[in-house]
Amino acid sequence: MPITEAEAKRLSRRTGMTLEAFTWENNGVLTLLNDEKTRACVFLLTASADVHAEGICSVYEVRPEGCRKYPIVLNPNDDAILDEGCPYRADFPAPGESDAIELLNLEERLLRI
Repeated sequence: MPITEAEAKRLSRRTGMTLEAFTWENNGVLTLLNDEKTRACVFLLTASADVHAEGICSVYEVRPEGCRKYPIVLNPNDDAILDEGCPYRADFPAPGESDAIELLNLEERLLRI
């Protein structure tokens, strides 16, 4: 999950973790790390790598905007769609143009370069 520098700093303050402990940089964009064992976000409290495993977000109150919007993502044409990798996407309403605008605005704030 890509996050802004401000979101990363807020997560660092709230958790006491260094940025290096929960992010990596991908083409100038900070991205949340996944736990090696569970393959899930480092902030998801779960003991299983099963995509349907139960878990709880340990930073829910301060989670990044991308996490708040998920499973809504942008496709290559910048249309808002439901992520095909989300096993629960059928439980969500179809995204609209306002969702695309919000994600495009977020995307502009992601680059660190």
